[in-house]
Amino acid sequence: MIDIRNLKNGIPVLMEKVEDIKSFTIGIFVKTGSRNELVGEYGLSHYIEHMMFKGTKTRTAKELSEIIDDNGGSMNAYTSKDTTCYYVKMLSTKLDITLDIFSDMFLNSTFTNENLDKERNAILEEIKMYEDIPEEIVHEENIKFVLNDEYANIVLGDEATLKKIDRDMFMNYFNQKYVPSNMGISIAGNFDFQELYEKLNNSFGEIENKPCREEEKSEFKVQSGVNKIKKDCNQVHLCFNTLGIATNHKDRYIMSLLSNVLGENMSSRLFQKIREDKGLAYSIYSYSSNYKEGGIFTIYAGTSKENYELVIDLIKEELELIKKEGITQREIERAKNQIISMLTFALENSRGKMSRLWNSYLLYGKIITIEEIDEIISKITLEDIKRVANDIFKEEYYSTTILGEI
Repeated sequence: MIDIRNLKNGIPVLMEKVEDIKSFTIGIFVKTGSRNELVGEYGLSHYIEHMMFKGTKTRTAKELSEIIDDNGGSMNAYTSKDTTCYYVKMLSTKLDITLDIFSDMFLNSTFTNENLDKERNAILEEIKMYEDIPEEIVHEENIKFVLNDEYANIVLGDEATLKKIDRDMFMNYFNQKYVPSNMGISIAGNFDFQELYEKLNNSFGEIENKPCREEEKSEFKVQSGVNKIKKDCNQVHLCFNTLGIATNHKDRYIMSLLSNVLGENMSSRLFQKIREDKGLAYSIYSYSSNYKEGGIFTIYAGTSKENYELVIDLIKEELELIKKEGITQREIERAKNQIISMLTFALENSRGKMSRLWNSYLLYGKIITIEEIDEIISKITLEDIKRVANDIFKEEYYSTTILGEI
């Protein structure tokens, strides 16, 4: 059973009751991420995410985490291009404790200069950690090369910008983005609708209604060409890109099937051809990066200096083959089964249900059920796959980021 209500300050609350479990997961979502950051703010959304756990007017950072841990729960958060999420999974009997901690964090965090300095250093170390992982670097550098303006902003930010962010800048961004019109709450598990709603109204409903800062959006563009990055590492890491699909595009599920066929599992075309048949890579896979305004489709491979050009040629060859011949009936049925299974598996726990509620509501303004998605996917034909392949697999959209001893 699903219920959607608004708190007195307008924050939407998405609730799904699951009676056959004894827990719940609650997520507090803020519609801000790296793409909302202006020059001089890079990394600020992620910085705030870290700082929300660093102490309130009455609790230290240690006390916040200890209360959740002492009661057997788990608490975490993440920042993406356009969303910051804080979530807790807890036993149903611990609802009051969870809401007390969460509301304290959102209403009473102090963001002291001392804690800001400590956490800034921790994030700078996080950046250095990822800089030691070539596969992580190539994906970040790839996005910066292929996309433009705010779409290319990196979630972690950069060292130079983070060192210049002071408390005034921090609080200004927080006060402009952490406002009811830019927030949402999603919860799935075993709880009472009315009790939860009243408790949220008495806590999160008290957040002051202030205007949300809106940024001017740039035109979404996909750059073509080759971006070579020289780095001392044992492999050559590459990302091959073409045009993708927007999050709410009518062909989004067709694109999901196409990606699945190409590189999302061990029986996919690229895995079989490049790894199994030719032994040119250990890791090769495909994925989509989707935004409201557009998207890119990326194929990653880790290979050798001697073979990376051959791998790129084989990727292009496979894309051309699908454009000309399409895919087989067996491939489309396998991909449909894979997509529906992944969606279903994700909903077998309260966190998956919680995330699904919010993502559906954010994208469509309503909750799309698995049954509705299944019906849409079941109607996709081989001709649909071939049509989309011919729309996006074009030389004018192709780009490659190559990192290694080249």
